[in-house]
Amino acid sequence: MIPRAPWGGLCDEGTGPSWLNLLGVPWDGSVGWRAGASEAPGRLRKISHTSPAISEDGFALDPARHRVRDLGDVGPQVEEGVLRYFDRVQTAAQAVLCAAERPFLFSIGGDHSVLIPLFRGFAAARSGTLGLVLLDAHPDLFDEYDGSRTSHACPIRRALDTGRLAPEHLLIVGTRSYNAVELDFMRAHGIRFVPARELERQGVDAVLALARQRLAACSAVYLTIDIDVADPAFAPGTGAPVAGGLTSRQLLELTRGLVESLPVGAADLVEVAPRLDPTDATLFLALQIVFETMAALARKEA
Repeated sequence: MIPRAPWGGLCDEGTGPSWLNLLGVPWDGSVGWRAGASEAPGRLRKISHTSPAISEDGFALDPARHRVRDLGDVGPQVEEGVLRYFDRVQTAAQAVLCAAERPFLFSIGGDHSVLIPLFRGFAAARSGTLGLVLLDAHPDLFDEYDGSRTSHACPIRRALDTGRLAPEHLLIVGTRSYNAVELDFMRAHGIRFVPARELERQGVDAVLALARQRLAACSAVYLTIDIDVADPAFAPGTGAPVAGGLTSRQLLELTRGLVESLPVGAADLVEVAPRLDPTDATLFLALQIVFETMAALARKEA
């Protein structure tokens, strides 16, 4: 194998403007069961040199145009409370998104609670009508879980609490595990969710058409991807796997289609727990999601 620089040779350590910024958020202190997602940013960096920055259909990114900057991790400090830590994550995300060149921000968690500060930073940096697309086995709409409002079961509820996200501009895809209070909340507020079973029956293109229709009024969209949206056969390295999920093919097609067809300005990938998958298949699927997102952004610009 020919050695390559990190992130497929696109990583730029200079000080000039960047096209896309990567931010690690190694936090798994809000999980309800199995930890390990805090290891994902570091492990993904270590394998990011193994693939060139070329999409699966042969679209090659140009290092001269598509300058990627890895900002490292915003890690928790010793004896730092979750609220203080989330404030620092929000500040870091907001600083990136407010830069003059308006680079894309791709954040790597961490458990799904990191969406709380990341979306707040996105909302503070973007004007107009915002949208959010969640790819997840779970709706993550608890108001409180195990006594915590910052649990990884609560981030979508906290996004709605910002006042910048209307329920009609939220689309949840790939679900197959629910709590009654979440179902009641979605039905009461008109939140559209597409179970994995419905996606299997209707196809990815139908879901993309629904996303374009539902988020047509949005000037900026945030995409959050919980790796457990994929079936455990393809992504076993996650804390709360649920049978019946998306294939890796469906997940890649869906991610690419959403980025190409919506005004996605930031994204995250969360709940990858490397220690729970000795094969590293989950890590390599996560890396492919990162590269396909980059290629979709570049292709849309071209």
